[in-house]
Amino acid sequence: MDAKFLTVLADSCKNVFTQMTKTGTVNVSVKRDERLKEIYAVAQVTPYEDFTKKVKGKFLLGFNDERMAVAVASAIAENFGLPAFRNFSAEAQDVMNEFMNTIVGHTITGWDKMGLRVQFDPPTSVQNINIRDAAFSCQEAYMIILDLGVDRVVFTITYIDANREQLRRRVMVVDDSGIIRGILAKNLIEAGFAVEVAEDGLVALDKYQTFRPHLTIMDLNMPNLGGLDAMQEITQMDRQAKFIVLTSTARRDEELIARTLNVLAYVVKPLQMQQFVSIVKEALD
Repeated sequence: MDAKFLTVLADSCKNVFTQMTKTGTVNVSVKRDERLKEIYAVAQVTPYEDFTKKVKGKFLLGFNDERMAVAVASAIAENFGLPAFRNFSAEAQDVMNEFMNTIVGHTITGWDKMGLRVQFDPPTSVQNINIRDAAFSCQEAYMIILDLGVDRVVFTITYIDANREQLRRRVMVVDDSGIIRGILAKNLIEAGFAVEVAEDGLVALDKYQTFRPHLTIMDLNMPNLGGLDAMQEITQMDRQAKFIVLTSTARRDEELIARTLNVLAYVVKPLQMQQFVSIVKEALD
């Protein structure tokens, strides 16, 4: 992302924080986040996309611990003439959503004047978010850090050029284990793939229609909708759909059914990641 757009975001963060909390910042810094290893106890997340659908990403306002989120929400509430919060309650979340909306609104107003016209969704509050998961790790990311002297507030923006992303091979990982999703996504991204994740078959059906993967890695045993049923429904939507099956059972009946659904490989857990990435590359080639 061009530095001038990041400058607008950094200025918006500083100005809105100062106005809404009546608290000054010691320093504001912008840096490229190469690692994406932050785990936030509390965060507000807002997806955004430009009107031509060539650029998209997420705004994320993160706090390393809940105490800091409560302190900021309380400062804003007191500025509005409301009582402070003792914990990150639903009312505190509402205050933080308003804070997030204001920062994003100021940022997008500035971007619009510079020719980048963006629309955004309402923010949602999430807890204990690992930004290596939740589809953050496949995107270019920057951190705006507000240094308060005694603590810091981190505002992360992820950015992706959708046109450029379409040139990469797209792989969707479907598994009810967050650990497995994270490990597979990390290794596949490092191997050069664009990755989307889903925690069960129902979510996979929804994401398949927009992400349109070249290959889907499908766990078989999942809640809500299992892998075999999900593959059958996906195949009805897309006759060219290709799959790699993950399972821990290696049952013969499952394998026979799976191989009728354009399954290119049948992999039994535990996974050997180097070998697995090779299987994915071979399947796509």
